Amino acid sequence: MAQTVTSGSIIGWRSRRYQELSNSILAIDAPQPESGRDVMLWGHGVDDYRDTFSSSKIWDRLRLKRNKVGWYRVVWFLQGVPRYSFITWLAIKNRLSTGDRMRQWGMIQGCELCGKRDETRDHLYFACLYSYTIWKAPARILVGSGVNPDWQWTLQRLQAMGTKGVDSCIV
Repeated sequence: MAQTVTSGSIIGWRSRRYQELSNSILAIDAPQPESGRDVMLWGHGVDDYRDTFSSSKIWDRLRLKRNKVGWYRVVWFLQGVPRYSFITWLAIKNRLSTGDRMRQWGMIQGCELCGKRDETRDHLYFACLYSYTIWKAPARILVGSGVNPDWQWTLQRLQAMGTKGVDSCIV
């Protein structure tokens, strides 16, 4: 039994966008059987539609593609553990829930390692005297004797190391 649905009988009919969408659909003539069968085509590129589905092609069409950043190999590499890569990505983007960010949300949190009031990403990696003292010896073995507590220096040094070998994976 066919049922006719009017624009007012669907949930969300008060939405302005719904009204625009509904009106544009109703303005198009319904397909007629004499016009032939409908065909489903998948976008593979600009003006390139095929009857085969490719998740990578669809993803490329959906996402906003940007240039690769210089530090992407520090975060995303073959042996990387996804949760550690995600935390590293957050750290590089300065989006960790450190004390300075928590203060913006009304929470007070100092450095749990040394007690300093202003806990920041740069402080944790590795300006905190306590964390720097702990990591200095292993870091010297992995990145060389010129260990520096500056965040930008550390990131540049990691980029320069590349992704070859076990040491780069550990770093």
